[in-house]
Amino acid sequence: MIARSIAILFFALGCWAQSKSVLFVTHSAGFRHGSIETARRVMATLPGIRVTATEDLSLITADRLRAFDAVFFFTSGELALSDSQKRDLLDYVRGGKGFGGAHSATDTLYQWADYGEMIGGYFDGHPWTEPVTVDIEDPSHPSMRHLSGSFRILEEIYQFRAFDRSTVRVLMTLDATSVDLNRDGVNRTDEDFALAWCREYGNGRVYYNALGHFDETWLDPRFQTMIHQALLWLVREVDGPGAPRVTKPAFAELPAMAPGSVIRIEGRELTMGDFAEANPRTTAAQLAGTSVRIGGRRAPLFRVEPGAIVAQVPFGLAGEVSLAVRSGGAEAKATIRLRDSAPRIVATVGEVKPGSVVTLYAYGLGELDPPVPAGALAPFAPLSYARAAPKVTVGGRPAEVLFAGLAPDTIGMYVVNVAIPTDAESGAAIAIE
Repeated sequence: MIARSIAILFFALGCWAQSKSVLFVTHSAGFRHGSIETARRVMATLPGIRVTATEDLSLITADRLRAFDAVFFFTSGELALSDSQKRDLLDYVRGGKGFGGAHSATDTLYQWADYGEMIGGYFDGHPWTEPVTVDIEDPSHPSMRHLSGSFRILEEIYQFRAFDRSTVRVLMTLDATSVDLNRDGVNRTDEDFALAWCREYGNGRVYYNALGHFDETWLDPRFQTMIHQALLWLVREVDGPGAPRVTKPAFAELPAMAPGSVIRIEGRELTMGDFAEANPRTTAAQLAGTSVRIGGRRAPLFRVEPGAIVAQVPFGLAGEVSLAVRSGGAEAKATIRLRDSAPRIVATVGEVKPGSVVTLYAYGLGELDPPVPAGALAPFAPLSYARAAPKVTVGGRPAEVLFAGLAPDTIGMYVVNVAIPTDAESGAAIAIE
């Protein structure tokens, strides 16, 4: 029994010795966040990593950093680091170690430009402290794999200066449609509000996550997994991409479309390289870093991938309008002419035979009465009719349209009930316009 206990002890000590070690620096030379103590407790519980939390900046020297595989900042203000300490920290990361930061780690060391270049940007105000929608731009990264599409969270949202997408790999961004862009203090005009990114720095790795203002964020399992997986990535226990992704989106000739049409935009580099889709029975304003504007308005998105986007044209548009696909920081544009209707049959239910009634399911029948917003599920009551009833032919013969309107509990799908002419041939082709 004693021998077995000694063996277990040595095994445990061996596992402890093999664990990767992270120095968690929470020194505040400026505003001190109330969530720091919660952050320290959470970091201590992350499995597979030994976290040493400290306020002692003297640990940032070449000799003392050798004991750690990564350094992680939750700091603020101008930290009192000497020139040699700054040099040691940069050399440490460039030499192959990890550096990470949460929230106010970008509200730190403004007078040290090399730090801002390493972490990827500097804090430039927080216009919003409210529930927001966060878009997962790179679901392939270990710190994002547990999340799908987007999520909602109450946070203090940072914006950044000295930030350049060409130098970092953006992992998640703010969905700009979930906030008021006219709020005082909004400094960016491109609606590109990155909230997490990573990069390669010399032979080392860097990760930053802008969340973490509240205790509730640190206690949120989604955020804890982000930070845990990010730390494992920093110390090379898990692998994942760190190189910037620069796209040049381009799309092919666009299909005919009308207000409310569900369309497929085909092209190349239409996303940052990943497949993403909205949650079931919903749409999203942004997916995997991609958004579409038609007539200056956000088009609801169903799914995106590098070669195709499925989106819905907003209602209330007519004539010539612009269509722009934005992927990361790049954009492709075209001018299109919307039709009153551009019907496309996707399914036929019922047997086409003289005197029968068949049901067509189609997209693109145009404006509605009463209106239903693009991206919203059609209600069961009241039914929403197509303002202009489509013309249907069966084998070239005109057919009576009994009903044409949105199919309840669907997004953008129209249902058309058609009486087959008594003189039509069985199995004749149905056309709609």
